[in-house]
Amino acid sequence: MSTPSNGTTPPVSALIDVNYILINRIFVLAVTLLFFSAVLLARRSRGQEIHPRITTPIKLALLGFLLLYGEVTLTAIPSYGAMLEGLQTVVVLFCLAKLVIYLTVDVYLRLRTQREIPSFLRDAVQLVVYLIVGIISLRLVFKIDLAAVLTTTTVLTATIAFAMQSTLTNALSGFSIQTDQLLGQKNWIAVKEKNLFGEIINVGFRYTTLRNLDNTLDMVPNSVIMQNVVTYHGSSASDEKPVLCLDAMLDYSTPPDHAKELLLKVLLDEPEVLPVPAPIVRLFSLNDSGITYQLKFAISDPARKIPVWDAIYTKMWYAVNREGSSFPFPHRQVISSEAKSPFKFPRERVAAELRKSELFGMLDDTTIESLAESALVRVFGPGEIVVRQGDGGSSLFIVLKGALEVSVAGTTVGSIQEESFFGEMSLLTGEPRRATVRASREVWLAEVTKELMEPLLRSNPAILEMLSAILADRERRTSASVSEEREQIAEVSRREDYLLKLKQFFRL
Repeated sequence: MSTPSNGTTPPVSALIDVNYILINRIFVLAVTLLFFSAVLLARRSRGQEIHPRITTPIKLALLGFLLLYGEVTLTAIPSYGAMLEGLQTVVVLFCLAKLVIYLTVDVYLRLRTQREIPSFLRDAVQLVVYLIVGIISLRLVFKIDLAAVLTTTTVLTATIAFAMQSTLTNALSGFSIQTDQLLGQKNWIAVKEKNLFGEIINVGFRYTTLRNLDNTLDMVPNSVIMQNVVTYHGSSASDEKPVLCLDAMLDYSTPPDHAKELLLKVLLDEPEVLPVPAPIVRLFSLNDSGITYQLKFAISDPARKIPVWDAIYTKMWYAVNREGSSFPFPHRQVISSEAKSPFKFPRERVAAELRKSELFGMLDDTTIESLAESALVRVFGPGEIVVRQGDGGSSLFIVLKGALEVSVAGTTVGSIQEESFFGEMSLLTGEPRRATVRASREVWLAEVTKELMEPLLRSNPAILEMLSAILADRERRTSASVSEEREQIAEVSRREDYLLKLKQFFRL
């Protein structure tokens, strides 16, 4: 755009070349501005996220037009005009680079693969395009012959290559990670040597981003993943569910068969433990303080690893202590031959709850106090199953503290609160459990068994008549599908049926 300082008019061919270059610059800036403005409006209308790769080219294009205006305005000052011309050329080249990168990655590759483009591939395309732009800028703006620079600065080139050794290693490792399906996004991996465990969120040019169980991001250099042993833990969407392992140590007083049965029940009662592959419990080692058992199971979502461990360890503590056993640890202990219950609850409270219940309210105070002294207090942790639908049983439970959830065929049908009882049909008739009862939170239960009830009924057979009437009344109140007239007729029959069942069950 500048004219010679001697006042001579430049040749017509030179003016044509200048105008041609100027038109090309305006064209690139206008296309960039219009294209990315249209993309910006389209994404805003759809409520999509606006990335800097969309807004930055718009700002660059506006800057290019501003520089163009300055170049035209300062035509009379050759030095300023030449400087602005060079700066504008660089801005135009970067606008062209942004346009090429977006069309290549976000349009062509996105349409071809029909999925989100990995950041590593985006970084690779950006590196190639920016490298080309840099070479063109050196040639057009700074008038530097790149071949001459490379041939005369061999030592500098070698120094730069050595300094970038780590970067190049991470870049090549990132390419290898991208081609491995087991290291794809949403997969969970562990690097034991670095104490890393997390979900792969992104594989970049230099590092891989993992989201750990604390919901924070670990940016791991790609070379670390390629140079260490990596354990694949599947993903929430994968059909492959790797097995998790937990170790638990119990004392030598618990027989191994009983311990394995107890720990396996803990695994089976945890809803997040998958039935396939079936959970197993094995005796792992005999130690100085106790016996170590290994619990192996699978879960559907690796992100739930820590919460599932917490639930299993919690239920394990309650289950082991209910059995009167313990977890060994270094301590001094005075051992008594008298067996002690791990849970204590005031017997006066148990007797009071028995007096409130309609099943035991007809008993005298002496009998109730004797029954309260003999009843076993059992404590269940959150999520533990007290009774399972279809299982046999011959005991009744009185809720001393806490709450429980009742489900039939897997569907929640109600809850049981404090001062309530359940299991009376199994206690008095030996029928299988009609529902599954699970602790909603820590719950304290007083268990009245058949062995405790049998002496009471033998000494006072008249109680059978009262119990059969109570059972029939409870069934009538829980049945909502029978009409009132038919209910009155069926009441007498039910009492006789329950009386017969009671006599048969207690052999009276």
